[in-house]
Amino acid sequence: MLRNKKFKSIFAFVFVFSIIISTFSGISVNANDTYTVTANLYVPGELNKQLPGVTAYMTNGNNPLGIGGYDSVAPTSPVYDNAKLTVKNDGTIILNVPILNPVFTLQSISGCSNVSILEAKRDNEVYATTDGRASRNGRITNLELELGDKSGKYVFTDCVEFPTLLGIDWTVPLTLEVDLPDIPEPQQHSNTSSSSNDNNVSTYSEETVSEHNSETNNSGEVNYDSLNAAIQTVESAIKETTVSKDGSDVEPSKKWVTQKVMDELKSSLKTAKTSLSSSSQEEVNKETSTLTAAYANFQKSEQSGKKGVSDSTSKNAKLLKEGKYTISANIWFNKEDTGLPLNPHITNDTFPPMNPVADNAELTVAADGSTTVVIPIVIQDKVMAVRKIDGLNLKDQKTNDSGAISEITVDLGKLEVSDTVVQMQCSADIWMGDLAMSISGLDKEHTWPATFELNLSDVMTVDGEKLPKVELVMLSNDEATAAMASRTGGKNSDDNEKAVSDGEHKINVEAIIGITAGSIIVIALILFGLYFYLIKIKKMTMFQIQCSVKRAFNKIIGRR
Repeated sequence: MLRNKKFKSIFAFVFVFSIIISTFSGISVNANDTYTVTANLYVPGELNKQLPGVTAYMTNGNNPLGIGGYDSVAPTSPVYDNAKLTVKNDGTIILNVPILNPVFTLQSISGCSNVSILEAKRDNEVYATTDGRASRNGRITNLELELGDKSGKYVFTDCVEFPTLLGIDWTVPLTLEVDLPDIPEPQQHSNTSSSSNDNNVSTYSEETVSEHNSETNNSGEVNYDSLNAAIQTVESAIKETTVSKDGSDVEPSKKWVTQKVMDELKSSLKTAKTSLSSSSQEEVNKETSTLTAAYANFQKSEQSGKKGVSDSTSKNAKLLKEGKYTISANIWFNKEDTGLPLNPHITNDTFPPMNPVADNAELTVAADGSTTVVIPIVIQDKVMAVRKIDGLNLKDQKTNDSGAISEITVDLGKLEVSDTVVQMQCSADIWMGDLAMSISGLDKEHTWPATFELNLSDVMTVDGEKLPKVELVMLSNDEATAAMASRTGGKNSDDNEKAVSDGEHKINVEAIIGITAGSIIVIALILFGLYFYLIKIKKMTMFQIQCSVKRAFNKIIGRR
């Protein structure tokens, strides 16, 4: 009898467990899907005020200084298969993208209507100019984003970048482009995985880009981000550019356009702003293209100022006293004429050569007032080599082994001055260096207008007076505002740091197995107790028990 009871108990347990297993056969663990995708964050060429037309990628680690082991070239090409995209069970799309560039650093990013920034991870490195003049603590090295749609293009209108080559903050809008795989709609993403390989990871090639990115905002709402970015850039350009008839009243370091050119851009800007209330995405896109085209024409019309500082015809002009003096002499090109991101000084041997140098030249004044000045030409050949200088009365010049000019002696005649700073206009034939060519995308040989500038601080005049001391004008840091102290791009907490998987689901398999096994045991015990209640008290048949167990189990797991 006892054996018969034990047999019935064992049989009941096996029977109930078999029901559980058969019921579980229709259930699968619903995991998130992770893909390797291509994602590029960049400054669009049409909005690049420093290098018009040049697109710079912050997701590309290449940089002119070769920092971080990257190639010593400009980051002007996109990268591929560099990001991880996770599709959650509810259809939420999460993108993890590394921001690699250590020279063109990202300091903060926001202002995108169809992206939520979940985390902007920063490091603790110091990013400084080559001379240590300006620096920033840390930069954004990784972004975790929730994509609000599958358009594949996301524009951030509120950004701060710190290019260490320039030492000033930029506020250039950035664009993120993502080559999205075929992501199923949320209602389709239920009990089965869409990945096809063993690691549940899919990599999509460039051929599918146009197909994936042809989709628009699923919400049907109009996206104004690209238009706002163009408006922001144009407004900044208008503010920074002087209107002049011929540039004679504008300093050589400044840029100018005619009133007609300025009015044309302002008219395009006014029209574009009216589209900010448009309900048509097509109209908004059209006005964005029109405004960026108008801005491109505006940039082509910009010129450097032609104002001279010293006037030798002034009634107060005086000859210099006989003697030899160490002075500051600089020859430089305006970036508006060259298309380079800064004003290259051929008298500066540092990189980047964006600032004037001091006490680098020797001025000789003869007894009759005749004046000459010897000036070293020391710009690094990776930037450019000076082949010829016109417009100055050259008494002598020296060249190096490659034929580049290394020193010039300029005959200034009987120099009469009324001001400390003397400027003259000249031109120079140059050969671009490999580094400058990679940054700018320009050809090798050029002839550019140049400014020749002498700073005669403390030089004696014939009446025994010293010329007033005038400080050299270095590249302005006005754009590097104190706002950086309070602006950080997203969360910056190590405690909340999110790990990015290496192409696999963020699933702890052992934990899942443990939880599943524990759940089965608990359910089995419940059903085993239910069996004894039914067989002993209710006197039910085996068929009735089976039906009752199935109904109970289905109710537990939520089936209908």
